[in-house]
Amino acid sequence: MSMNKTNFSLATTSDGSFSLHESKLDELYHNRAGAFTEAMVTYVEPACQYFKEKMAAGHSLSVLDSCFGLGYNSLALANYIQKNQKNQKIGLDIDCIEIDGSVLELLPQVVDQPCLSEIAQAFKNSAVNLADFNGGTIAADSVRFQIFICDLRLFVQKAQRKMGGYDLIFHDPFSPKKVPELWTVDLFRHYHRLLADGGVIFTYSSAPAVRGALLELGFKVFRTTALGGKVGGTMAIRAECDTVTIAPGDCILTLSADELKRLTTSSRVPYRDENLGAGKEQILVRREAEQKIFLSK
Repeated sequence: MSMNKTNFSLATTSDGSFSLHESKLDELYHNRAGAFTEAMVTYVEPACQYFKEKMAAGHSLSVLDSCFGLGYNSLALANYIQKNQKNQKIGLDIDCIEIDGSVLELLPQVVDQPCLSEIAQAFKNSAVNLADFNGGTIAADSVRFQIFICDLRLFVQKAQRKMGGYDLIFHDPFSPKKVPELWTVDLFRHYHRLLADGGVIFTYSSAPAVRGALLELGFKVFRTTALGGKVGGTMAIRAECDTVTIAPGDCILTLSADELKRLTTSSRVPYRDENLGAGKEQILVRREAEQKIFLSK
């Protein structure tokens, strides 16, 4: 399967790591500050802060990487653990969801970058053929990637809760305004079902509609570090208890007064798609109608 060159073009981000530009949506796959930097700041560093004690005790992590794309988020996590947990190998069991298998053809080039040298060496030591990132299972050292080339909405409906549930979900589709069907309260409801108690979602989006959906489902919502002019991403914890204890660090922050204020306005009305099959326009029209009702109260 070859990449459709009319839809994608290579783009170099500010940290030197490369990304893709999607022409139909006119959107870059990553923050312009850096594809690798975004993976670290928005996903890996806060995840490792949150799971610091669990990792120190040698427990493995079960991960769902939604909209895997070029794979930076999971690869950067595996790279970080390979680099920093040499005396305490942490098992990573990662389910990777990507609808466009042609994008996965670039994985050998992604892994070949200096920023991912640790996991690249692990792949080399295990004689992994990176061309196999087109579906199936790839294992290297204590890391296992299971690749699913499918629609995320179909996957979450069919997915069964693993033993204990996923510890961690990386949610990284194109932006809510461009692809609202992947940011609905109904999709996040499946995440809530699939996560372990204390499990967490990380995403780059800070949109009130996204945070409003997560709050509606009972998630505890926090903010991650700002990057490249953006206010910071979102962290959502599935917690049965009322209070959540966060390990000390500077990667996970409480929502600011301004962010909390926006969550009292019609901007917090979530995208809805009960059957996970509606199109973009249908979802947007429904949200607009619900916002009008919100404002009339």
